[in-house]
Amino acid sequence: MATPQVLQRDDDLLRSSPLFDPRKGAGESAKSHGMSIEKKIEFLESLTGTVRNRRSCRWLNDRLLMELVPRLNAEEIRGLFAPPPWGDDVPLSPFCMTNVGEWDKFRNIDMDKEANIIDASKGSSSKRTGRVDPDKMAVLNAWHRVDCRTREAIRRSFLSELIEGYEECIRAFITDSGDGDVLALRVQDPFHRLLLHGVCEVDAFTDSAFKGNPAAVCLLAEARDELWLQAVAAEINISETCYLTRLTGSGSFDSSIPRFRLRWFAPVTEVKLCGHATLAAAHTLFTSGLVNSNIIEFVTLSGILTARKVTEIKTSDGLDIQNGETQEGFFIELDFPTVPLTDFNPDEVSSISNAVSGAAVHDIKITTSSEDLFLVLPSRESVVELQPEFDAIKKCPGRGIIISAAAPSGSGFDFYSRFFCPKLGVNEDHVCGSAHCALAPYWSKKLGKCDFVANAASPRGGVVNIHLDEQNQRLLLRGKAVTVMQGSLLV
Repeated sequence: MATPQVLQRDDDLLRSSPLFDPRKGAGESAKSHGMSIEKKIEFLESLTGTVRNRRSCRWLNDRLLMELVPRLNAEEIRGLFAPPPWGDDVPLSPFCMTNVGEWDKFRNIDMDKEANIIDASKGSSSKRTGRVDPDKMAVLNAWHRVDCRTREAIRRSFLSELIEGYEECIRAFITDSGDGDVLALRVQDPFHRLLLHGVCEVDAFTDSAFKGNPAAVCLLAEARDELWLQAVAAEINISETCYLTRLTGSGSFDSSIPRFRLRWFAPVTEVKLCGHATLAAAHTLFTSGLVNSNIIEFVTLSGILTARKVTEIKTSDGLDIQNGETQEGFFIELDFPTVPLTDFNPDEVSSISNAVSGAAVHDIKITTSSEDLFLVLPSRESVVELQPEFDAIKKCPGRGIIISAAAPSGSGFDFYSRFFCPKLGVNEDHVCGSAHCALAPYWSKKLGKCDFVANAASPRGGVVNIHLDEQNQRLLLRGKAVTVMQGSLLV
């Protein structure tokens, strides 16, 4: 801590220069004004190595900014406080305009008074009584108006009700002449949790909590190294943790469609394709207000994948829309590549039989991308009731095992499936979207159709609606999701 003698010396040093004499000649030319600014900057830079205490360093930094940074115009102020959200442009909020006047006052304040103002503001932020200097209040209102988390929440939000709530708080603060120096607003929960390193846990391919396949969705302000990504996935320890990083800049793609880099990590390694975590990521972006678009593009290890929000309208009585009150929900439709299958070497069938507890196997294939074994069993019951031997699965060739069977007539489904992958730290992946990229082409040939309703027969259950585009070898996977948890990473 600086001694009183050091503080007094710094104060005398900062106040003694004639360069900061507020009196200016009426006929000062633009050229002489420019030279004066240059002299001020040189003088301020010369002082940076001389002052010794934090207050004085802060004063110098503020003064340098005032001299170096040109005045912001109204449009720049609007962009600073509330630029449009990701996706389509939206009308500017009235909140953008409320700061222009106060910010202009701040830019015009004689910064020679800043040392006194800092001295007044470094104490408690609780309310003070007594006369408040108008110039000081103008500076404090502009400089300390909103704490950084609140500014970030407003910047990333386009929801009018959120911004209107902040406006009310700010107006009340401005009109209360006896208030203190800092206005700190409590950021509303969804935006507080999703600001930086926000994490959601989402149950995918279900419309009920604690069903379907859980995935963690982590929004990153900037890319992180792989060791950190894998450590977080291991800490969360569910089937997939995915990471979203906003991509900006021009390119060949449609700039009106928000685009994110998306990576998927199982507890022990990164994977190249994951359906349920992609659906969970899209659900998080659509429901949190972080995008203003019905389409999102993801840049992944499997190329560019798209997610589309598809509105579902149903009635409260389940009948005709005109006869009942409508309720609006939505599906998410993922555009994924198909995964080819190839024949499997029959010499290794014995080890596979042990892995599936001796269940009858009608057909064996293997996926060409991730080398998952693909087993066709005789019935729905054989899929549902199978008790896998996870230690034996770890000894099998390939990455994991997909089991499947045709659905019985009248069940409302076309086929049943399950997926086991203990090698990645996931004994059972409850509704594996990427597995359906191989399941759909197989059952299309067997059943002679391209549209399916698939049942994931794991203990948690789940439903996947599928359309196969044979010509382009693409798959549309459609499902719902439910957010069950939100929080923030603190590391």
